[in-house]
Amino acid sequence: MDRISALKKELEKAVLHEDFERAEEISDELFRLQGGKEEYTEMPIRFAEEIKKRSEQKSGGQKKMNMKKIVGIAAAAAVITTIGVTALATRWYGIRDLVIKNNYDPAITANTGNPSSPEGMENGQEEPDLIVMQGYPDSNEYKASAEWNLFCAGYDTDGSILSQVGNSSNEYTEKYPMYLVYSKDMADKLEEIVQKYNLSLHESITIVYEEEELIREAGIGDFIGDENTVLSGYVYNDGTFHYDGRANLKSGKSIDYQFGNYVKGTFSTTYLNIGNVNDYTEWEYKTRSGVKVSLALGNEKALVIADLPNSFVTVNVLSGLEGGWMSYSDNITVEVLQEFADSFDFSKIK
Repeated sequence: MDRISALKKELEKAVLHEDFERAEEISDELFRLQGGKEEYTEMPIRFAEEIKKRSEQKSGGQKKMNMKKIVGIAAAAAVITTIGVTALATRWYGIRDLVIKNNYDPAITANTGNPSSPEGMENGQEEPDLIVMQGYPDSNEYKASAEWNLFCAGYDTDGSILSQVGNSSNEYTEKYPMYLVYSKDMADKLEEIVQKYNLSLHESITIVYEEEELIREAGIGDFIGDENTVLSGYVYNDGTFHYDGRANLKSGKSIDYQFGNYVKGTFSTTYLNIGNVNDYTEWEYKTRSGVKVSLALGNEKALVIADLPNSFVTVNVLSGLEGGWMSYSDNITVEVLQEFADSFDFSKIK
């Protein structure tokens, strides 16, 4: 492999890992080697905007990277298809893209991880970031989930309507047993959303306590592997499922996690509190089963995300660089998180 090809591969890795200082260093050398021609600055607009935005986010707006060089060299690399700029321009997604801003509502947030309390926020603490767990922002599943979250955050804020319902059921709780719907306004909004985004509702749920039950009810292959144990979970009638699990990896690490598989075309309303999204390092990784996943590693939490043909997987790992939100949780590294991702065969999830 010649020097230019090797540098282009290094540039791709640096851009994907948002290491803009290294990307600029590589760009300088490539710019010199390739002659620094102005025509190399042609670039898909969105890709350039995304690189610039992420550069400013990473530096707090203080340091501006040389956009002409990074954009120009990325475009030049695309000519020989060593950086795959078209794919990057159309799908540059990580957990930052999944965040729903300014919308904290503990009543509808997945009880996963290290939740912050509303009382703490009233004392000036920053609100935690919530992410949608059902898809990337260009999907109907994401749009529907985000819209429902926004609606619920502003509805019945004093709890007066819910208090009228009390512990009894009504026609809305009976019609939508899989959702927190208790009034006509909520029912109307729910129906509006699923029709708008062409999604179906969960109709029934089965509780499972072991791997064989989970696989049978979900109608999928054995994706779990020898290193993972299913502790408990549930499966909806459409194959969407969630389970709490534990992985005992060959490296000796023991990891507790929550695995969510959301079937595309269905409407789910679970969200995840990830703390501060800027505390995470993200990268793409190809698992042992040949499936590409997105990995994110924070101080007390990590994520494994897989956008599969028929479902979207979000695995909430209850450990991070400094340990986990439970006192007995092991700390993990980049290598351990990749080993954990390798423990699943995502190709067996239809």
